[in-house]
Amino acid sequence: MAGARVRRVGRLFALLTFGGMAAAAYLAHRGGGLDAALPALPPTLAVAFLAWFTYRDDRSEAARRELPAAAEELAGAVQVQWSAELGRHRLVRPLPPTVSWAAAPAGLSVPWRDLTDAARRWPGGPPSDPAGWATGPAGLEGQEEEIAEVFLHRIPTRRLVLLGEPGSGKTILLVRLLLDLLKRRGTDGGPVPVLFSVASLQPGPPGIRSREDALYTWMTGQLERDHRTLADPAPPAYGDVSLARALLDSGKIIPVLDGFDELPDKRRRRALAVVNGSLPLAQPVVLSCRTAEYRHMLEHAAPLGDAAAVKLRPLDSAEVEAYLRATAYGDGARTAAAAAAVEERWGEVLGRLGGTCALARTLATPLGVSLARAVYNPEGEPGPPASTFAREPAELLAHATPEEVERHLFGAFLRTAYRPKPQRPCPWTDVEARRAFVVLAHHLRDNLTGSTEIAWWELHRVLPARSARLLVAGSAAVAVAAVPWWVAGPVAGLGAGLTVGAVAVLATVQRRRPANRISWSWRHSKVVPGTVAGMVTGFAVGPVTGIRLALVSVLAIGFVVGFMTGLRPEPLDVTTWSSPSGSLAHDRRMAGRTMLCWALAAGPVAGLIADLVAGRAAAVVAAPVVGVVTGLAIGFGETAWGLFTLTQVYLRVRKGTPRDLMAFLADAHSERGVLRRTGAVYQFRHINLQRHLEAEELG
Repeated sequence: MAGARVRRVGRLFALLTFGGMAAAAYLAHRGGGLDAALPALPPTLAVAFLAWFTYRDDRSEAARRELPAAAEELAGAVQVQWSAELGRHRLVRPLPPTVSWAAAPAGLSVPWRDLTDAARRWPGGPPSDPAGWATGPAGLEGQEEEIAEVFLHRIPTRRLVLLGEPGSGKTILLVRLLLDLLKRRGTDGGPVPVLFSVASLQPGPPGIRSREDALYTWMTGQLERDHRTLADPAPPAYGDVSLARALLDSGKIIPVLDGFDELPDKRRRRALAVVNGSLPLAQPVVLSCRTAEYRHMLEHAAPLGDAAAVKLRPLDSAEVEAYLRATAYGDGARTAAAAAAVEERWGEVLGRLGGTCALARTLATPLGVSLARAVYNPEGEPGPPASTFAREPAELLAHATPEEVERHLFGAFLRTAYRPKPQRPCPWTDVEARRAFVVLAHHLRDNLTGSTEIAWWELHRVLPARSARLLVAGSAAVAVAAVPWWVAGPVAGLGAGLTVGAVAVLATVQRRRPANRISWSWRHSKVVPGTVAGMVTGFAVGPVTGIRLALVSVLAIGFVVGFMTGLRPEPLDVTTWSSPSGSLAHDRRMAGRTMLCWALAAGPVAGLIADLVAGRAAAVVAAPVVGVVTGLAIGFGETAWGLFTLTQVYLRVRKGTPRDLMAFLADAHSERGVLRRTGAVYQFRHINLQRHLEAEELG
């Protein structure tokens, strides 16, 4: 944990400082007597004191961060993040149709008497005034501006299950709940609501001993990933844990668990069991799921403990009509001519609202309305869209089922998002963008078991693992073998190539995560393989240099490989950076340090062997060439940034994705509204869009 790491750093600092001082004094004494050693000690002690003071100050500063301050910082970050996402989702102006709900059907919620009895039995009394509780499930009915009131006051236990059909607005309502709860926190230090996407939750098989802690461990990782300061150590009173875990353990966070329906069926049931087994009954919580999936889950598992359930209703057709009419004017004036143009474009479609046809059912959901607005009433037009954009709403009438209407809207949405506009040029065509999104959706489906999180450090899973190893190792071996082959013949070249290739294979592994720092451990060290690699080179140069110099090669290469393979970038459990570009830039710096370490280690050894075999001139050439090539090979094969760079090239050549994939993803989030960002990962803004793209085939 973080506290243990700080203490280890302190012990290592003391060992190196005092050990170094002792060694310096001894060497000085041996060389010039004790009188010569003593004058060197005060400056050394001064530097050591300043370094220790800085370390102690940093440690004390971390320890002084109390939970209330951390909670306030988290609340501010969550407020900024989701307010910005709400704006990008075009939910600010004009106001979209109101989302409303009613009590869920019988059997999907805990009996009301059980809720009230449980709340009254809680230690310290009920969480809210019983006078404000609903008298039964019917009292939970409301609309979106009331969601916080319902959660805080009408539900006795403050535990809610939000159910709805696909695209019915569950995530939208959760974001509104989250922002409203933040406004109501005030300055009394109330708990902070945090939205967790459960698609990455891995509850583990039933029956394992640590299953009960899986939820808190996962939520801790999510918090540390999205809010990097929460990875700092908590005050000592909370034990050897991070601030994130201390906030969870002390009940200062309200988990808002979104997207249970996105989990596979068996994982969904285990995840609900983990939630029930992990969260104390006095812990407020919100869970969202599609109605059919939740009903099926309850056939094999208990419902969320002591939780009320509500189900979202279809949108009011009059509100949908008013919203689409209002947005159809664009930024133009509401003249009689403009009104006539709007009626001509939208009249037949709006006349179908409120019915039971496929179009009416699709436009009764927030997803359908938002897609129709984005496609046919694009934002930022100088006048009615008919004057600048050719798509006509009447084409929606040609589709017979809600699935066909939605499929058409998704395709048109991507074409609209990437259409050329003089005021906002786009580097990619809609065809290029769609192809890239299909590749990403297939990656999530095939390599990440349907996850919703597009993490740049996971993209290397599209690479065939064996091919990646052969590419890195083969390139390094060929590049290194050229120099000794030219200087000392094919035997020496073959030996050098095999050595470097073997090292590259040892160090090139898959499943890399962004690196926090570089560390060394015996567990990763490959002393025996390093010695074998040294023997290969020794046998190669032995006929030229003799057995003594061959032995030098064995020892030098064995030591370097054995030591350097233990020097690895230390991965974060989850990246602690709040943006994808930030975590990528940090890992690129760690990759540079890794390359430098390997270059400085391999270069001198190669120069030594070349000097023994062919003289000083060969050493001057071999040292930088072997060092640079080895550093590049290890850096690209061992780090998340290196593998991501190789993946970009592979996807560009084989799949036709954009050359700068990170720039494409950032643009899709900030400019096109196709993706949303949660901390250091991206997600498709609509899970239905991801599923739609998963079903498409690359042309």
